[in-house]
Amino acid sequence: MTPTVFAAYVVMILLWGSTWAAIKIGVESIPPFVFALERAVAVAVLLTFLSLALRLPFPRDRRTIGAAAVAGLFNIGIPWSVIFWAEQFVPSGLVAVFGATFPIWTALLAHFLVRGDRLSRLKVAALALGLLGTAVLAGAPIERGGLSLLVTTALLTAVPIFWAIGAILAARYLSSSSPVPIIAIEVWAGALFLLPFALSQAALPSSWTVAAIAAFLFLVLLGSCVGLVLNLWLYRKLRPTTVSLSQVLFAVQAVLLGAIALGEQVTTRMVVGALLVFTAVGLNARAGSGAPDDRDDHLTSL
Repeated sequence: MTPTVFAAYVVMILLWGSTWAAIKIGVESIPPFVFALERAVAVAVLLTFLSLALRLPFPRDRRTIGAAAVAGLFNIGIPWSVIFWAEQFVPSGLVAVFGATFPIWTALLAHFLVRGDRLSRLKVAALALGLLGTAVLAGAPIERGGLSLLVTTALLTAVPIFWAIGAILAARYLSSSSPVPIIAIEVWAGALFLLPFALSQAALPSSWTVAAIAAFLFLVLLGSCVGLVLNLWLYRKLRPTTVSLSQVLFAVQAVLLGAIALGEQVTTRMVVGALLVFTAVGLNARAGSGAPDDRDDHLTSL
């Protein structure tokens, strides 16, 4: 991993590990689907204007446009609708913990769909250790709280599967176009998915507090405009399983940030979980974190 790639990887982790707390702040005063749609539209507009201003070409072939739209559905539309809604009921750090299964699903799909990104014993051990660390962080299953909480748990469990599908699409079909226009298409697709949900909450009161505005600006400018572009760029430099393993670091940061910024208690369990997760990242890097093979399907097929 080159210094530039490593720096981009660290920046993405720092940004995305903070988004969970920002979402929590926003949905406390703004209906979650409305907040998610407004974030998506703002990001899509900014990235579209940026692409036009920099004269970055939008893809013209149907396969790339279609792959970007589908990736937007799986990476943004469905996950944002679930996460923003769930953070009304579930602590932000615990919501992030659910996403820690993302590397497992990505590794499984990549094993079959991305040539050169096969499972190995060391990778499996690293992924298992990462999940163990996030399980330690979670502490215990969500307490029973009725049907709505059970539905929330089920949806949060499914979100990493959607992310994994989006990751494979990005690795296979979105590696030749400029990342900014591609992300713009993805976010527009996600916004279209979020629209009917937001309309269902349009009549609910919204209170744009200073904290909500700050959270919104952070989510739009740094969490999305910078984070999403960095994420797609990293898929061109690293294997999908290596990029996806960053999710366990997001979970660590989200839990710790939630404890510091939102008043959740810091415990020995959190420290132990963080150590397990960092060990898992080291093992995965040792297993092979290089760039995808030039002969991989996602390159030769373009």
